[in-house]
Amino acid sequence: MGKRVRKVQRALVVALFALLAIGFGASPAQAHATLEGTDPPTGSIVDPAPTVVTMNFSERVTPVKGRIKVIAPDGANVVQGEPTTVNGGARVRIPLKSGLSDGTYLVSYRVISADGHPVSGGYTFSSRVPSALGAKASEVNSGTASASVDNGVRGVQSVSRYAAYAGLVLLAGPLVIVLGLWPRRLATAGPRRVAWTGWGLLAAGTLGVLVLQAPYADGGTLADVSVSGIGEAIDETVGRALLIRLALLVAVIPVLIRVLRPASKDGDAPGWAGPVDRVLVAVLGVALLITFPFAGHAGQSPAPIVSVPAITLHVGSMAVWLGGLVVLAFYLLPRAKYRELEVILPVWSRWAFWAVGALVFSGVIETFLEIGGFRGIDRLVNTTYGQLVLTKVIWLGAIMVVAANARAWINRRFGVPVAYAFAAEDPETPSKKADKAEKPAAATKTAAKKTKAKATPKKAKEPEPETSDFSASGRAADEVRRLRSRVAIEVALGAVVLALATALVQVAPARSADDAAAAAAALPYSAQVDLGPNVLQIDLPARIGRNELHLTLFDKNGLPVKVEEWSGSAELATANVSTDVVALPLTENHAVGQVELPIAGDWKFVFTARTSDIDQYSVEKTITIR
Repeated sequence: MGKRVRKVQRALVVALFALLAIGFGASPAQAHATLEGTDPPTGSIVDPAPTVVTMNFSERVTPVKGRIKVIAPDGANVVQGEPTTVNGGARVRIPLKSGLSDGTYLVSYRVISADGHPVSGGYTFSSRVPSALGAKASEVNSGTASASVDNGVRGVQSVSRYAAYAGLVLLAGPLVIVLGLWPRRLATAGPRRVAWTGWGLLAAGTLGVLVLQAPYADGGTLADVSVSGIGEAIDETVGRALLIRLALLVAVIPVLIRVLRPASKDGDAPGWAGPVDRVLVAVLGVALLITFPFAGHAGQSPAPIVSVPAITLHVGSMAVWLGGLVVLAFYLLPRAKYRELEVILPVWSRWAFWAVGALVFSGVIETFLEIGGFRGIDRLVNTTYGQLVLTKVIWLGAIMVVAANARAWINRRFGVPVAYAFAAEDPETPSKKADKAEKPAAATKTAAKKTKAKATPKKAKEPEPETSDFSASGRAADEVRRLRSRVAIEVALGAVVLALATALVQVAPARSADDAAAAAAALPYSAQVDLGPNVLQIDLPARIGRNELHLTLFDKNGLPVKVEEWSGSAELATANVSTDVVALPLTENHAVGQVELPIAGDWKFVFTARTSDIDQYSVEKTITIR
């Protein structure tokens, strides 16, 4: 019955991991770099025609090959050669063909931000005279938008990221427990399986993210995975971090084989590695952890010298804590003797306490950086990143409540000196225990073996069973089983925290979200809307104060439509403010006017064009003024 329950528990945990990986991990790609300015400015009318278009971003970006275009009114791509980057990679230069014709041009771009996430958008400018766009008006997108990502690529990469986190947890837990707390008499087959499973998940997850980085960045599908794409990904910081992680996983294989070796025939106990092994595990482990911040936001934060160590500590403490709980729940508590637990549980309780403290401390530091300091406290509520952080805090708090309950039980039940832990005397002879406590640990173990041999000479040669052997009362055994249930709950809740950590890696930090909004506000408003059977192009700075408005009318084929009279209005209902829009014609289909917008908000504009004595069309458009 006990084995069946354990199998059910394991199956539930595995299912929870899988469901959460799909549910939380598959979040859409978010824009992290922001477009801060363009030359020519978006929506502007320039003369003469430009020979180069430049875009200024908030951080270093990499142009996606073949995804940066400047579309002429006739639909042709007028980019000459490949775009280049200057100013540390934050400025993209797009060379254009000479002799550009008059009309409106669409700049469509897709770049990769420094943290590996794709960014896309589009805007327009006109050479001498506005005209209809040579591409779909829906592609015009002032500012920076979330780049479209194939659902298959997005889903597999999200699961890969989650697998990498879960693998790190399953690898770190057995190593910490086996090297520090594992009883000598127990075989390490179970923890070995968990550790190697963790190694496999971490390697597979890392490889999955690396292989899919190219189609994730350029909007391809799973069928677009290629060796050349992997090579392009390795040229970026994120790709290099993932490649280094894979190399470290290969390098750690001989160390794991030695540290996790089974008991040898000459009696060498499993898991009791020497100082060199422990140093190698520590060095390789820290190096492995450092790859996580460089494959995410921390490497590109405003203060990487703080955020990189913080994320390294955060991921490491999470892995030790949750991984140790997995080994404790499924291997130590069911197999260890009660007196062995008297040694193990108090020590683990202290380790877990410090791991949780490091987790919270580093998490607070990183969150503080990513929301932009004290001024960004409101971003915890107003941004997706902040909302995920708060959700993670709630789940982490639930784990800490369960953990505090378990820690209190351990302190009450096992508040005895460590020297008594393996003593063979009856618990009712405290005077003998006191004598034993003064002896060295080795002498204590020798005395315990001799005492046991005299008490049960016939059973001394029989191997110790690996099943639970609670020498105390049945009530104590029940209490340990309840403790195991608490630990299993911590593991299940930890799976949720891992899923939220996966989602946070793929969501723009709060500071970036605000930067994107500010950048979008600094760019003029430019759009094309249907006006009756025709198309109206609207260009407006969209700022508080006096704005120069441009209105241009075309038919569906892009030919100019003569306008007899322009009129319009603007209203901010929430402030009870309204004004007329007066536009004077410059050409037969192009008018310019001045409109005063004194207050920020979502203004409702109405534009009207009379094209004949009987044909008049109006369109309503809401434009945000900042």
